[in-house]
Amino acid sequence: MQQQIDRCGDCHSCCKSFGEISSNLIELINLDIQYEYGRCNKLCSDNRCTIYETRPKSCAEFECLYVESDLPIEFLPETVGFVTDLRIDAKGSFLNIVPNESRKHKIDPQTFYDENYDNINVMKTTAEDVWSVKIINININSDMGEIDIEC
Repeated sequence: MQQQIDRCGDCHSCCKSFGEISSNLIELINLDIQYEYGRCNKLCSDNRCTIYETRPKSCAEFECLYVESDLPIEFLPETVGFVTDLRIDAKGSFLNIVPNESRKHKIDPQTFYDENYDNINVMKTTAEDVWSVKIINININSDMGEIDIEC
């Protein structure tokens, strides 16, 4: 399987944003994945994954909204400063927003939401269109905590 690079370019914010996701912590330990300032240690200098064939489930299942949409390059995660994906829980569909390298920059989720409201709103509207869902909630998740905003 070849790495997706057409829309990503050199962005790979997803590999620099997630950190230790508890749902696949055992898999991360088994693959010796560590996050240094929010950047996966399995990325090489050109931001390509060195374990792409055996990457964790959270990475394999991640669907970047930018890649899935026809948003202009101004909305590339590396440019807007966050990664956006769709999550579903018992309440319904919600937008998961993870600021790029939140550990390194000590990002407060509420401040981040307030400062990035316009771009987050574009992502919400795009997600509803691309994935044909009604977003009920926006979750901002950073190393400094998380907040849920009802839509």
